[in-house]
Amino acid sequence: MTDQPPWRGRALQLFLAVAAALGLAWMLGLSHPFWAAMPVWVVSQPARQDLVIRAVLRVLGTMAGAGLGLLMLTHLDNPVLLVAGFALGVGVGTAAAFWIGTVYSYGALMAAITLGVVILPAVATPNDPWVLAVDRVWCTLIGVVAVTLATFAFTPRRDEKLPLRLNHGGPRALRNGALAMLLSGAGLVALLSTGQFWAMSAALSLTVFSTLMGAMPNPRPLIRYLPPATAIGIAAAIAYRLAGDHLGLGDAGLGELGLYLLALPFIACGAVLRAHPQSAPFGLDSNMCFLLTAEIGTAGHGLGAELQGGLAMLACGVLVAQIHRRLLPKEAATAT
Repeated sequence: MTDQPPWRGRALQLFLAVAAALGLAWMLGLSHPFWAAMPVWVVSQPARQDLVIRAVLRVLGTMAGAGLGLLMLTHLDNPVLLVAGFALGVGVGTAAAFWIGTVYSYGALMAAITLGVVILPAVATPNDPWVLAVDRVWCTLIGVVAVTLATFAFTPRRDEKLPLRLNHGGPRALRNGALAMLLSGAGLVALLSTGQFWAMSAALSLTVFSTLMGAMPNPRPLIRYLPPATAIGIAAAIAYRLAGDHLGLGDAGLGELGLYLLALPFIACGAVLRAHPQSAPFGLDSNMCFLLTAEIGTAGHGLGAELQGGLAMLACGVLVAQIHRRLLPKEAATAT
């Protein structure tokens, strides 16, 4: 494989891709434009083949998860059935991703996560499920196209071919799927019981974090970096919201353009975190937590609610990390 481009060049590529994806989704009036920035951080890969595979599977997995979530929301009127269907879908997706165990697992992973992204906001607020599902698909397409255009030409090819599947153990796949099912189901129950924004943040965090760790054959790096990465992302999100409120960039100030421009320095810092070799392990998660907490491009839920949601996200990240740490073999757990 040829040498990787310098990390500064990669950071610039990521910044341009995120800025373009976020700006386009915002201009199109999509209800959650920050969703368009998320694929950029994840789809970007060191090898060109993996970039293309992730891009394709991101779209397919998102469409599958959005479609399944829409079916559940429109046909499962009983809350018990909705919880059961949601938890089962997340668990099966997590188990399937672990069972595949290669870059090709990304489609199953995204289907499971998209279930949470579509179902949980629809339960928490009077959002139209169709709008959420279509919005998620459009944002995914925008983000995937942006990151592909910005990085494909600068991403070297990988010489060796990867297998479609690596066997990391069927029992572990079932165990991880069951754990993701339990945690995501508990999160949805809490959301249905309280209807609070912090509960939606907790439910989404339990779903996403348990799915990510459950899909990984080796979750040690994520166990180590998830809590500090979450804290960094939440702190940046609160700073963004505080700056927006303080500078009066809402309706009385510079409006949406001002809020977009205010987000660009945070995105630039996130691109550096994601691209720099020393910060890359937690740069991805910090950027995702920043986008989820700051809700860039939306009216948001208010600083107090977003702070509560961020703290709930951090608590859930620590919880899921500790659970998976205890599931590691003893010698591996002491090394994390």
